[in-house]
Amino acid sequence: MKKTWIICCCLLCALSLSAQDKTYWGNEVPENWNGKWPKELMTKTELSSFAHTANYNDILEYFSQIVWESEYVHVFNMFTSDLGRTSPTLVMSNPRVTSAEEAKKTGKTIIYLQGGIHPSECEGKEALLMVIRDILFGDKKYLLDELIILINPNFNVDGNEARVVNNGNPRLTGTRRNGAGYDVNRDGIKLQTKNMRGALKNVLNTWDPILIYDTHRMGDTRHGYAIAQAGSNVVTAHSSPRDYVTYKIFPEIVKKAREKSKIEVGMHCGLNQGWPPTEFTHDNSIWSTEAKFMVNAYGLRNRMAILVETPGGEAFEKAIYSSYAYTNALLEYCYEHGKEMQEICHNAEKEVVQLIKDKAASGNLTNYVSGKYILEGNITMPAYRNTKTKTIPGTSIEELDRPNPPEWIDNVTLITKPIGVQEAKVPRGYLIPEQFKHLADKLKLHGVQVKQLKHDFTISGESYLIDKMEYKPMGFANYQMTTLHGEYVDVSNKKIPAGTYEIDMAQPLANLIFYALEPQVRDGFIGWNLLDKELVEMGVNQKPVLLPIVKYYSKKTNFK
Repeated sequence: MKKTWIICCCLLCALSLSAQDKTYWGNEVPENWNGKWPKELMTKTELSSFAHTANYNDILEYFSQIVWESEYVHVFNMFTSDLGRTSPTLVMSNPRVTSAEEAKKTGKTIIYLQGGIHPSECEGKEALLMVIRDILFGDKKYLLDELIILINPNFNVDGNEARVVNNGNPRLTGTRRNGAGYDVNRDGIKLQTKNMRGALKNVLNTWDPILIYDTHRMGDTRHGYAIAQAGSNVVTAHSSPRDYVTYKIFPEIVKKAREKSKIEVGMHCGLNQGWPPTEFTHDNSIWSTEAKFMVNAYGLRNRMAILVETPGGEAFEKAIYSSYAYTNALLEYCYEHGKEMQEICHNAEKEVVQLIKDKAASGNLTNYVSGKYILEGNITMPAYRNTKTKTIPGTSIEELDRPNPPEWIDNVTLITKPIGVQEAKVPRGYLIPEQFKHLADKLKLHGVQVKQLKHDFTISGESYLIDKMEYKPMGFANYQMTTLHGEYVDVSNKKIPAGTYEIDMAQPLANLIFYALEPQVRDGFIGWNLLDKELVEMGVNQKPVLLPIVKYYSKKTNFK
């Protein structure tokens, strides 16, 4: 009897270890991972056995049911799209709050979760719908003890309805661009889309989330991770929120996802060619140190931001599961460490303002206008030697067929550490002539404090003397970005007339202002062509001209 008991214990331990060591590679998912729910609380994807993704009306109906059933949810419209659709955003809180003012008074950590900025990458949208259900009606309600969670799972509402046929499932998805034809995730600085302007006005500038989270799917990749992560890597931003995400949050997410969901999480990078691969870098995954991406731009606000990408080779259900697992791990981390996250961000905000007050007037304060990635370290990582496609039986649908599991590769260099490359002086403030009101208005959309001078001033400062203006393509879409060549020249004792727009840099968004207005930033206001017409009219193609944006280090009023 004793021997039998020992054998049983050994078998149970072995089974427990086996379950603990299990990893869901390739397209594997746990059985019944999404739980049992009444039909009215199931998503369109679940009802179709993961063959279809939700359209606009599906989501509206789902939200209507949730609002009817739960006392912890409030819904507001983030914006009205180019084609007249509303963009419903859920606020989950216990007790329920209906405004940003109410939310801030609670002292809870506010976070914003987003899906569907690229509707063809719809796994995150579906996962977020399930997360909403878990929190309001399942076992995740405790999260609302410490968090106020805003979710917009279908951010690009028009793109989601422009259905196209794809290989794999879902067979029909939305398109990448919005109703006006723009890629919303290249609009973090220019703010030309109703989507991004609505997000700034009604979420980022009002609710001021400590962290935003944006879900995506990348193209085919050979790495073996179920989902990949990246932070806001603009080197112009205060480094503390970025470093906290990279060195505190990311390792814990990897651990939680491995232990609770049995998936491997890695960095959003691409491998070099050849086998075995030797390099895993952000540069191979279209994740630059520029602020055109929504997540990158948000870091300029002294806040935290995370982007996730499921690999293009995953089956639709696995990609949803991976996104769902990551989101749950992130929410749990925020629940446990929200107060610490708030402290990091608020301290960064204070330090930015104090640095301007202490050093900017001297002309000795600098910040970065460009960055690059360098070696973070060497890692052992899962990777596939090759990928191939197969046809789903009984259909014409092709999907990637990966070996299962991937191979583990040692000593791969991880190139993900952002560093500054080129610097420029940070002024005490910027001055924009009255006739360039559109630049001042754009800054106001970002939440920047702008005022008009009531009296004439004399300043000590500098302006950028443009020797040449040209266009250079950026990114896979080949955006024609304006590039200026020249140098700063002294404009001390320059008279500034009343009516000029003044941007005092002693404010929390100082790094964002610097990034937007510096001419050497590749995707600032100048880079995004916001002054092209005016510069041409000033004769920039025939002679050197002064950029009308002026930096000042000190000023004195001429009013008596």
